[in-house]
Amino acid sequence: MNILVCNDDGYNAEGIKLLKRHLEKYGNVYLIGPKHHQSGASHSINIHGPLEFDKFGPNEYYVDSSPADCVRVSKLLNKKIDLVVSGVNDGLNLGTDVIYSGTISGAREAVIEDIPGIAISTDFGAFQIVEDELDMVLDFIFVNKLYSNEYVLNVNFPTEKHKKSKGIKIARQGVKIFDTHYKLVDGKAHVEYDIYKTSQEDDTDVYLANEGYITIVPLGLDSTLMPKYKELKEKYDK
Repeated sequence: MNILVCNDDGYNAEGIKLLKRHLEKYGNVYLIGPKHHQSGASHSINIHGPLEFDKFGPNEYYVDSSPADCVRVSKLLNKKIDLVVSGVNDGLNLGTDVIYSGTISGAREAVIEDIPGIAISTDFGAFQIVEDELDMVLDFIFVNKLYSNEYVLNVNFPTEKHKKSKGIKIARQGVKIFDTHYKLVDGKAHVEYDIYKTSQEDDTDVYLANEGYITIVPLGLDSTLMPKYKELKEKYDK
């Protein structure tokens, strides 16, 4: 199996090195990471100019672009990629974080290109729990063949107050919305934010991660809100 790892924290980040090392027992692992930090890049791609692409180690490369482009440019490897794993992100990607996340976009681009995609994230600086439990999570995913080219597996470790997880839970995407505001200082807008709305339903990734569980959410490419689609179609599509 040929596995591509990518991320949005940069090609030399702690999380991607950890991920590559833990995946090596499953196949040949190739690393392509962004040259610069790309958190919040979402699914941006470069469709105009040439991309700086260079090798920095055995099967290790960087590209001066986004996480999605890390997957797109992997065609230069001339290898059939069987699985893309994005992460391990330094920061959780729970609930509505997935809209902004560059980590998620790396795995999503894989699914767009008919390759199974997995995104893995942990709370800020909380890599010890990943070191301790990532093998267990990967074994669970591989043994049960949970990865697919039809959806992204969004995996999150618990919030940082938990030094050990309570296990794995299959969850649905919850809500985590920030109250974002800015201060203008010397002509520059400095962003500040606080979380003001989170899911309380006990089957959501936001709730379960806070309770100490590793969460796995299948994310689709189709964003259609089906109940509203059916309502509008019945009402207006005559």
